[in-house]
Amino acid sequence: MRNTWAFAILTCALLICYSPAAAAPAAQGGICFPGVPGIEQCIAPQFASYWQGNGGLPVFGYPLGPRALGAPEAGAAQIAMQWTERNRLEAHPDAPPDYRVQLGRVGAERLAQLGRDPSAEPAEGGPIDGCLWFAETRHTVCDQGDGLGFRSYWERHGLTIGGLSAYQRSLALFGLPLTAAQLEPSADGEPVITQWFERARFEWHPDKPAEFRVLLGRLGSELRGPDTGTVTAPTSFGVEINRGAVAGVAGRLGELGVTQVRYNGILWAEVEPTKGERRWENLASVEGELSAISAAGAAPTVIVRSAPTWARQVPGSACGPIRADALPDFAAFMGEVVARYSQPPYNVHRWELGNEPDIDPNLVAGGSPFGCWGDAGRADYGGAGYAAMLKAAYPAIKAADPQAQVILGGLLLFCDPGEPAAAPCLPGRFFEGVLQAGGGDYLDVVAYHAYTYWDTKGMDWDLQSPGWARRGGITLGKLQLLREVMRRYAVDKPVLMNEGGLLCYRSDPSCGPGGFYADQANYMARLYARAAAGGLEGAVWFTLNGPGWQEGGLLDAAQQPRPAFQTLAFLSRLLGGATYVSGEVAGGVERHSFRKGDRSYTICWTNDGSDVEIPLPAGARTVYTLDGASAPAGARLRVGSEPQIVEMADS
Repeated sequence: MRNTWAFAILTCALLICYSPAAAAPAAQGGICFPGVPGIEQCIAPQFASYWQGNGGLPVFGYPLGPRALGAPEAGAAQIAMQWTERNRLEAHPDAPPDYRVQLGRVGAERLAQLGRDPSAEPAEGGPIDGCLWFAETRHTVCDQGDGLGFRSYWERHGLTIGGLSAYQRSLALFGLPLTAAQLEPSADGEPVITQWFERARFEWHPDKPAEFRVLLGRLGSELRGPDTGTVTAPTSFGVEINRGAVAGVAGRLGELGVTQVRYNGILWAEVEPTKGERRWENLASVEGELSAISAAGAAPTVIVRSAPTWARQVPGSACGPIRADALPDFAAFMGEVVARYSQPPYNVHRWELGNEPDIDPNLVAGGSPFGCWGDAGRADYGGAGYAAMLKAAYPAIKAADPQAQVILGGLLLFCDPGEPAAAPCLPGRFFEGVLQAGGGDYLDVVAYHAYTYWDTKGMDWDLQSPGWARRGGITLGKLQLLREVMRRYAVDKPVLMNEGGLLCYRSDPSCGPGGFYADQANYMARLYARAAAGGLEGAVWFTLNGPGWQEGGLLDAAQQPRPAFQTLAFLSRLLGGATYVSGEVAGGVERHSFRKGDRSYTICWTNDGSDVEIPLPAGARTVYTLDGASAPAGARLRVGSEPQIVEMADS
């Protein structure tokens, strides 16, 4: 994890005379450049004051694209960012106020891109009179002329962060030197004296006016290259099918176009009610359903839960924790389960241990299909007990099937421990307790649940979930919290949202006539786009079979498709296998872009019920609605609360 205040970088290479008249504030608070040919984007409002207050155009350069979601490093969580010619502006909303905008470490990244290892660069002998000495990297920074050069430039520039010394402000902007000053080819091929820093490349041009003899490399442009945004791997979309419902709906999987099915599940108590006596015949119906899912071309993810009476730590609670002395028995059971069902015709290679374990047993019935490893009396809310179970089961699972993936039981995340509230968020400690006890080394995927409820206001339903609005809504907000906790414990795991959907509260009969099912399709498109934007490994709709819990099913009571089914089927056909490129919220419009072959697609909608007219690029050819209906694209598009998909072809 990068040091917070030393996480900034500068870079610039072309001589640009900055005039305040070149930039104009946008209506929404951004900074635009209406008189500059070829610069169509504005510095986003989120970054505008930082850009302007820390050097503006000479330090950062023009924007290369809009504010977008992307991962600053391979495997890192997606954040809001904006590339400029000489830098990458990053949003870190959970950092202290002075550090909520940070700069990418682009000097080091560009050296790595060029195949240069700073640790292999020749070190310098020691301090030199008149130069800055950096013992950390064993390099000096000196002036090339009388009072002019790299030292003076480094010392005279820095981020405007209160409480830092002049040295620290310069370090926050440029970082440590990674090389000695030496002759290197410039961008135009001419040799110039060059020195690389963590966040900048200094170049000495003695033929220019004094104020421009030190120029900064255009590292943002060089790193970003010609791509239109940050590309991430495709997010897999799946569905859950309730146990006992597979026969009636498995035939719909091919029509729907999904390849992941969550199944709940295999009950340890059902197989081994008496210690040491396993009754596999009790899973005959389960075996038939797993075979049917696999035969339909989908990969089953199976939940294993429910401790037998003799293994329960909490008497009467099948969903609760397993006694410590029974953990070897559970590990042996899991080894045999995996050995049996990883083979054809079942082909199960993904195992979820428990379901919503971050609930106290006192809050649910003993035979509940969700919960309940939580312990409100412990500082870690029971997370250490769940970690002990992972440590016992994980080796047995991997020994039985090296391809197997172990998934953390999907967390309810009832509340945000960082949210100010009258009462502390005790369940929010569970996941941290798992990691604190070392459980992160014994799982492959972190999972959570994200439901929200419908109302007729036509607003952004994700933001209506209490306690998660400040983090951007329930889907991305819970994801942000999980990644935040993982970073604290140096854990890096893919994240899966494995139960979600738009629900009709208590199946109120007024939902259907009020437009609920059409809005469910609307929410499906939003979830599809946001899951990809968040870099989720996958997202699972609960459920395929209908009518579903609180009318959440994609099929109705007669197992006939609802509008959300048709939308998911259409999105799977259109965007299946596409890579996510970028996303932004600007001018009231949220949009997310994908790339598939020679086609680009943008899903867009408004979150406040308004209708907004937006211009379309010259390559736009088709506009799709959520049911797959299409029309030729014009020069402009009217966007409202119902998402639309614009297809663009390479010119």
